[in-house]
Amino acid sequence: MRSYISSIVLINDADDKRIVPLKAGVNIITGDSKTGKSALVEIIDYCLCSSRSTVPKGEITNFTSIFCITLVINNNCYVIARQAAGLGGKMYISKQAEDFDPNNLNLLFFNMLSLQAPKEVQGKIETALGLSVTNMQAENLDGKPEKASLRNMVSFLFQHQNLMASKFALFYRFNDFYKRKAVIQQFPVFTGLVGQEYYSKLIRLTDLKNQLKKLKKNSETNKAARERVRAVLSPLLTDYFALLNSHFDLETPLSTMLKITQNLPQPDDSPLFNDSGIMERYHALCGQLASLRDAEHELSIQINDISNANNTGTGLVEVLDELKERTTLGTPNEDSTYTCPLCGNSCENIHQNDTEILDASKWLESEIAITQKYTADFSEEIRVLSSKKDEVVKEIKAVWRQMKDIEKNYINSKDLLTKKEQIEYAKVKIQLHAELASSGVFKNAELDLEELQNEIALLQSQLDGIDLETELSKAETFISDNMNRLALKLDFEDEFRPVKLNFELTKETYDLYQHQNQHDKIFLYEMGSGANWVSCHIALFLSLLRYFSKYPKSPMLLTMFFDQPSQVYFPQPEDKVSSDIIAVENMYQTIFDEINAIDKDLGILPQIIIVDHVSGAELKNEKEFLSYVRRDWRNNNGLI
Repeated sequence: MRSYISSIVLINDADDKRIVPLKAGVNIITGDSKTGKSALVEIIDYCLCSSRSTVPKGEITNFTSIFCITLVINNNCYVIARQAAGLGGKMYISKQAEDFDPNNLNLLFFNMLSLQAPKEVQGKIETALGLSVTNMQAENLDGKPEKASLRNMVSFLFQHQNLMASKFALFYRFNDFYKRKAVIQQFPVFTGLVGQEYYSKLIRLTDLKNQLKKLKKNSETNKAARERVRAVLSPLLTDYFALLNSHFDLETPLSTMLKITQNLPQPDDSPLFNDSGIMERYHALCGQLASLRDAEHELSIQINDISNANNTGTGLVEVLDELKERTTLGTPNEDSTYTCPLCGNSCENIHQNDTEILDASKWLESEIAITQKYTADFSEEIRVLSSKKDEVVKEIKAVWRQMKDIEKNYINSKDLLTKKEQIEYAKVKIQLHAELASSGVFKNAELDLEELQNEIALLQSQLDGIDLETELSKAETFISDNMNRLALKLDFEDEFRPVKLNFELTKETYDLYQHQNQHDKIFLYEMGSGANWVSCHIALFLSLLRYFSKYPKSPMLLTMFFDQPSQVYFPQPEDKVSSDIIAVENMYQTIFDEINAIDKDLGILPQIIIVDHVSGAELKNEKEFLSYVRRDWRNNNGLI
C-alpha cells in the first residue's frame, strides 16, 4: 500500500497558515535550534489521534488553532485536522483527490466540515489504511474485544530526539508495559500476515475448547441424565402398551425407545383436554418454541448469506484479475499507428479501436483496485451471528425445561378414569418426555464430544496452515540480515566489527543485541558510545521500513520520522571535526540509498522525514542532501 504525509499545516484564528510540504521518499527539514523542527513529530502524532497533545507550549501553540496533516493513501488524500488542545481537541477528516493542494486549506474549508471525536476519526483512518482487525481477544473471551489500532502503529513511525540515540529504548512509548504488549501482539496484523478471519477462528477455537473442557467435566452427569430419561420412558411405554394389550421389551435401547415414541398407535381422535389451562400453557410454549426456531433459522440464513457474500467478493476479484491478465496480452501501445500496405493511407478505425481497448484496460485495472479495497472480510460478523445463534439454541432448551414442569403437574392429575382417557394421558406423558430428550436437554454426551472434537480439529488444521511463528522467525532473520547489510556503512566502533546484529522479533522483549561470539550477546544497553546507539536505531528502523514495504497487504503507514540523528556527533552545530563529518556523511548516504533501493527493489517509495541541524554544506554529498531539503529554517526563519 502506498502512503505518505504530503504536508503539515498550521492555521490560526486570523486564517494565517504555515505549510511544510513533504513528498514520498526522503524529506529533510534543517535549521537552527528553537525553530520548531522537533515539534513537527509531535504535531503529526497529535493529528494521528493521540490521547493528549505533546506539542511544545509557546509560540507554536499560541499561534495555532488548527493543526493539520494531509495524508496520501493510494490514490486519495485525507485531510486530517485537529483543534488545539485548549479549544477542545476535536478533529476533522475529509477525503480529497491525491493532488489536493494544502494551500486550499483555510478556516472556511474546516467550517464546512463537522467536528468529530478523535476515536471516530481514528476509525476512519484505520479503514482507509485497511486496518480492519476488530477483535484479537482470543484468551479472555468475556473481556473487551481487543482491536488492532493506529495508535499502536506509531511505535514503528517515530524516533524522537531523546530516543534516536538511546541505549535503553528502541521504540516510542515502550515504557508502558501494556502498550508494548499490544504493539508486539499486533505486529502480524501490521505486516498483513493475518487478518480478522485468523483471529475469529482463533476466538472460536478457544470457545470450543472451553466448551469441550466443560463437557468432559460434566460427562458423568450427562450419562446419569440419559439413564434418568430411560428410567422414565421405560415404565411409561410399558404402561402404554399394556393399555393396548401389547408387550414392551424393557431391554430396548434408548435410541429405539425414542423412535417408537414417534410411531405410537393412535387412540380415538376425539379431542382431549381442550379446556385445560395446562394444555393452553403447553401450546403457548409450543408457540414460543416455534418463534425461537424461526429466529435460529433466520440467523442461519444470515450466516450463510454473509459467507456467500464474502466468497463472492473474493471470487469477483479473481475473475477480474484473470480477465485483466487476458486483456493485457493483447493490449496495444497508445501511440500505435496503422497504414494500409496497399494504398499507404492511415487506418484511423484500427487506431480508434486501439484507443478504446486501452481505455477499457485502464478501467478494468481501476475496477480491480476498487473491488480489492472494498471486498470486506466478514469473519467477525459471522462469529458474532454464530454466538447469537448459540444463545437462541440455549433459549430453546430452556423452553423444553419448562415443559418438564408441565409434565410434573400433568402427571399428578387423578381425574382421568376411562381407558380412552388413560391411553391419551399415557401418550401425552410419553411425547413430553420424548420431546425433552430429542430437544437436546439430555442429548447424548458422546455425540456432543464428537461434534466439538471434529470442529476443533478442523479449525486447528486451518490455523496450522498459517504458521505465524515461522513467519515471525523469517521476519526476524530478514530484518537482522538487512540491519547487518546497512551497518557496513554506518559508524560502529572497531570492537563491534564485524557487526552481527540481531533483533529478537519472536520474543516479547524486542531486544537488539550484537553477537560477540557463538554464546555471548551484547545488548544495546551494554554497548558504549552514542555512535553505536544511533547506528543501531537507524539500521533497525530502515530495515523495519523495508520489511513493511515488501507486503502489499500491510496496512502500515509507510512513514518514518528521525529527529536529530546527527546530534551524537554535533551536540552543538558548531562542534564539527573531520571524523564526525565523515560519519554523518555515511549515515545520510545510507538513509538516501536505502530509501531509494526500497523503491527500486519493491516498486514502492516509502517516506522518511528527518529534522536536523546539519545544513549539508559540510558534507561531500551536499548536492543530494539539498535535493531533499523541504525547509531551511535559518536566519530568523522557522515554523512560526
